[in-house]
Amino acid sequence: MSEQRDRDGRTALHHAAFANDVAQVEELLRSASDPNAGDRKGFTPLHLAAQEGALDAARALLDGGALVDSVNVYGNTPLWVAVFNYRGNGDLIMFLRSRGADPWHVNNAGNTAVGVARMVANYDVARFFTVIDTE
Repeated sequence: MSEQRDRDGRTALHHAAFANDVAQVEELLRSASDPNAGDRKGFTPLHLAAQEGALDAARALLDGGALVDSVNVYGNTPLWVAVFNYRGNGDLIMFLRSRGADPWHVNNAGNTAVGVARMVANYDVARFFTVIDTE
């Protein structure tokens, strides 16, 4: 059975992840919603959780089978999205890194999450990558 999608190709799981509605995320995963379903631009529910800093939803998604390094049509991973949308709380960045997110994944424009952190020249976000400066 195919999941219903909105005009952007997003499922109920996308919307629950975006809203950090953990109870709904968990219920949808129990109902066999695909944690890796991409919308029209390849954004998975984990990408949307990363965009919004929705740590609890991200945890539920990864525990429910989401791929930590899924890529959208731009080649961006959830970690890249989390870094790009950083708003002063790095818990989600650290969590994705702890789950094996690749900070060196190169997107379609040739950028990495580490590169974005350095490009914005924001110590607050760059500090989450200082331990990999020598890699």
